Amino acid sequence: MQARLTIHAAERDQGKTTSLVQLVRQCRFQKMHICGVLALANPEKTVYRLKDLFSQEERLALSEMPIAQGKRIGRFYLDEQVFDWINDRIIQSLPGSQVAIFDEIGKLEISGEGLACSFRKALETPGLQIFAAVRIPFIEEVLNSFSIPRERVEITYVGYKE
Repeated sequence: MQARLTIHAAERDQGKTTSLVQLVRQCRFQKMHICGVLALANPEKTVYRLKDLFSQEERLALSEMPIAQGKRIGRFYLDEQVFDWINDRIIQSLPGSQVAIFDEIGKLEISGEGLACSFRKALETPGLQIFAAVRIPFIEEVLNSFSIPRERVEITYVGYKE
């Protein structure tokens, strides 16, 4: 059985990461083996650190200010070595994990960068439950880029106020 994917979908700053943090807490409470990554921002959202959910280690990945080996993408400098590190950590942690968290899958991954490598590997892992944050405008592109059949995906919309 292939991995199952649940997308936590919302617009920018509408609670995707918050919903994944709550999910991680619930999984840990149930003593499930978790791997993956959370992208944790400072309050101003000018700096993002990637947190490996297996080891709990964090590293600076994106900053509005120049960083060593930083590649400019939009308003941020991106440290590709940190993305290499987190992809390796996730791939190493997949065997034995029941749940994988990806915060978030977007433009970088659609272009084959960022978390694309480990996300693809997770999708190929039998029996794994994957939860990924995806902005609403990118859902179809993500599904197409990773050849994910629509029937294998559950989409949960978060952050909406009625």
